[in-house]
Amino acid sequence: MRQLRLDIEPYLDAQISDFAGPSWGSVIDSVRQLHTGLIQQLFIYGQAGAGKSHLLSAIGESYLELGKRAITVPLLALLDAPVEAIQALEHYDLVALDDLEAISGVMAWQKAIFHLINRSYETQTQLVFSSRFAPMELRLQLPDLQSRLNQSVSIQVPDGTAYEDRQALLMAVTQRRGWQFQEPIIEYLLQHGPKQTNSLLTTMDRIEQVLHGEKIKLSNLRLKQIFALIDQYSD
Repeated sequence: MRQLRLDIEPYLDAQISDFAGPSWGSVIDSVRQLHTGLIQQLFIYGQAGAGKSHLLSAIGESYLELGKRAITVPLLALLDAPVEAIQALEHYDLVALDDLEAISGVMAWQKAIFHLINRSYETQTQLVFSSRFAPMELRLQLPDLQSRLNQSVSIQVPDGTAYEDRQALLMAVTQRRGWQFQEPIIEYLLQHGPKQTNSLLTTMDRIEQVLHGEKIKLSNLRLKQIFALIDQYSD
């Protein structure tokens, strides 16, 4: 069973286990409460590039593994789409709305999401929102929607500055995907590579594409090439 997606939704290879760093503990705990039904509405916020979209995709995949229906909706890419499309989302067990700040100033979408929240109470659809801003910091013109969002359980994702978080993420993702980065690459990536989750994941994926699974000891020239690649993605 595959996660149902809108055509414009990007695919992210994501699992909850990727977020293994100590600073992610409270976030993952909230996701567990979502799974058990203790949380009906979860609001995830943090700076751009912190891994919110990756996390939403992972949550959706975790629901599919439980045999439930889940969909992730990238609001930033849907502002020109008919808002009526959102009415069908109430039939899912989980709806994740990404980039919620994108609807600021767009009253039609604010009303549509407000009605989706109201219907979710009847259909028992769980909702997850993500935004660069905390609920109270959103600049929404519909007070009723703002009130609904303020009632969500909200939690901030880590910003990636902690070495331990980046190390845990790197190890979790490489083990899950069967990648074998040699120690000098891992050390250079953690010390000099990007700190934000999205950029770190992008860099790791690019490194694997370049290495093509090479397992022999890399020459100094080859290592310098990989280091130069990492520098391109550094913050």
